[in-house]
Amino acid sequence: MKLYKITYIVEDEKNKRLSELAERYAKVKGWNEEDLLQFAVTSTSKDDIEEKLLFLEEQIAFFEEKQRQKESGHTETHISEDERVRCKKVADAFADELDDLEIKVLDVGNYGFVKLTCYDYPYGFANTKAFTNGLELFMDLWNEWFEEQLYKNIENTLIMEMEYEEMFQCLSQNTREKIMAKKEYFAKKAEIQMV
Repeated sequence: MKLYKITYIVEDEKNKRLSELAERYAKVKGWNEEDLLQFAVTSTSKDDIEEKLLFLEEQIAFFEEKQRQKESGHTETHISEDERVRCKKVADAFADELDDLEIKVLDVGNYGFVKLTCYDYPYGFANTKAFTNGLELFMDLWNEWFEEQLYKNIENTLIMEMEYEEMFQCLSQNTREKIMAKKEYFAKKAEIQMV
């Protein structure tokens, strides 16, 4: 049998009870507080040890996966609180348009925001892209919306074979102005500064 020394942190309100019990046990058994805790842990820990071993087995799998990710150069992406707020504002600014585009933007906690596209029932979304920067999310959603507007305005024409910039130049000036005004509208709603 191996012996292990384990540190227990006893909260302030329980320290008083422990000290009082130690005084009583010292008179009868000669035990101090450490002896007293050892007795309590040994007497009550048979089932508790099994729970602790199960906990440790789960934790080591988690730590090993983190180590593999670190060694392979893959690290988790985390978003700052400021960028979370920016991304949320961007997602809200485009919210009314996203359903028409069949795009979903979800807050996924520490990992940022995820854009889901190409929904295929019953399999779900085929494409995902993660964002931890509000401006990047804005530009991505703007490009999705912009492309959709181009296609709506030029569908069933030869212009569809052109590059986006050429397509845009083929639109009427009034249509181009309306599209660019919408970019300003989204930016203002999302509180994004365009450079």
